[in-house]
Amino acid sequence: MARVLSLVAAAGAATLAAAANPHAAMGGYQPATNVIEHSQIVYDIEAIQTALSADDFTEAKNIYMNGKYSCKSTSNMRNLQGFVKQATYDAKLNGTAFVDAFVDGDGPSYGPIPGSGGRLMLSPTFWDDFLLGAFDGTGDFLGMSTAIRKVAINKGVLGVSTLYAAYEMESAIGKKYDDNSADASGAPHAWDEGWAFLYGSHPADDGKYSAWEFSKKRDLDFAYNSSAQAVEGATVATDMLLKYFLHGLRASRSGGVLADMVAARNNIYRMLALSSIRAALKYAEKAQNPYNEEYHMEAYVYFLVAANWVEQAYAGAGTNVLALLDFKKTEAQLSSNLYCAVKTELVPSYQPLGLDCAKVGVLKGHDDTLDDNCNAPACPATQTLPTGLDSYVPDVTTTVGSDVYCPAVTPGGATTTGPSDAGMSGAGLLKAFAPLAWVVMLGATWRA
Repeated sequence: MARVLSLVAAAGAATLAAAANPHAAMGGYQPATNVIEHSQIVYDIEAIQTALSADDFTEAKNIYMNGKYSCKSTSNMRNLQGFVKQATYDAKLNGTAFVDAFVDGDGPSYGPIPGSGGRLMLSPTFWDDFLLGAFDGTGDFLGMSTAIRKVAINKGVLGVSTLYAAYEMESAIGKKYDDNSADASGAPHAWDEGWAFLYGSHPADDGKYSAWEFSKKRDLDFAYNSSAQAVEGATVATDMLLKYFLHGLRASRSGGVLADMVAARNNIYRMLALSSIRAALKYAEKAQNPYNEEYHMEAYVYFLVAANWVEQAYAGAGTNVLALLDFKKTEAQLSSNLYCAVKTELVPSYQPLGLDCAKVGVLKGHDDTLDDNCNAPACPATQTLPTGLDSYVPDVTTTVGSDVYCPAVTPGGATTTGPSDAGMSGAGLLKAFAPLAWVVMLGATWRA
């Protein structure tokens, strides 16, 4: 009995020691604060996909506009449309580097857009306009197939969550500039929100349904061969995203440096750009011979996710590729070798993005004949990426979070609630170890 109690006590002590940070890790990132509900926006993305698989555009639109699983409070639900509507642009997004590169502007004075390239000059509500048209089959989507509309929505919401993850990073930098490094309410919490919106709440399933998973899939396409071995020189964007986020988190806290946060932000954006570049190359190739309308849409939407950061690096690169991939074009209106045309426009952006052809890699199963007679610019010299941080676990006093339920009303009037757990949330771990902690305390009483 004494041996059992000592083993239990040792396990309990290890658990209590680990409580210097009670927040569960998400894909290798252990936040300094509670961002459980923020991470659950990925459940809305999953629910939209589920609704669309049943051809229920009405329910999918309702989730987009009103939310379903990510709660701000017991009576206030977060929703994806709220990330990109006009009021949000006016109150939050305007003047941030990532959004200014889509629209116009230079970003904040304390963290300006680094490139000397151009801007996409899109409407501030470009994502919302795009998605509402796809939900309703109106505007640019009038007369388009349901298959195209589904692809536009399923991939477009990943662009929405990416954009708002970027906003939270920019918000964190602004708070750091204002000398607010308090974990619970300052720069670290906002930075944590950025990772939560990007990675989501499926830590046991490798970021499934999230914007982060988009980069993971492109890594598998370009940075690993058919034997699942790493391709020499090809960048694994998801590895670097984590390292740069950890770098930014450490810099966001007390004693950290604002310039390091800005550098981490820029490095994260370059990885987002890398994923969009890879997607444009992949789906430009797959869209032809024979023509495939769904791949055509994927090429456009996936590139749009970070076309802004390609454009700010090299004027015209983002704009021209979007024009080449324009989803409104018919098969006959596309370039006869769309892959070559896209690559020709993209390569000049590599050097100012800190990339090279080896880092981008080559699509697994690439059709080499597409490179015949393709006069793309020469590849730039090999460059070295900043390293970021391999690991960082913040020692914090912030309180462990718990699941919040905010009932939503569906179009049919039924009430729904969120998932029963937070995907290995800190609260879930705390509940799991509660009996163990009781036994440890009881054992200590017996020993006394």
